[in-house]
Amino acid sequence: MAVGAVSSAVYYALFTAIYLTTREHLHYLAIPVLANLGCAFATYPLQRRWVFQSKGPVVAGFLKFYAICLWALVFTYVGLPLLVELAHVPVLPAQAVLIVTAPLINYQLSKWWAFRR
Repeated sequence: MAVGAVSSAVYYALFTAIYLTTREHLHYLAIPVLANLGCAFATYPLQRRWVFQSKGPVVAGFLKFYAICLWALVFTYVGLPLLVELAHVPVLPAQAVLIVTAPLINYQLSKWWAFRR
């Protein structure tokens, strides 16, 4: 659970930093792509070693892991505009709401597919 919290914190920190520095020049829906990729590279070693103790191939494992990260990206691309455009929630709080819900599904996908023994 601690690694999931770290993953969420890393993603939100990346998203927030990129959003605050580029919001005048970059649409808010471009930012999740950058934050998602950065978070995947930063947290894959933690997931691999501490959560799932995977001994499989690193590159193949990362590709499976990133496929799950792409699911989270799709979840963000559906949820963020709904919250921002329809519910009029500001971008950063809307992203925080999505961060709370996505790991519940990501963990199950990681457990049963990406890091399956």
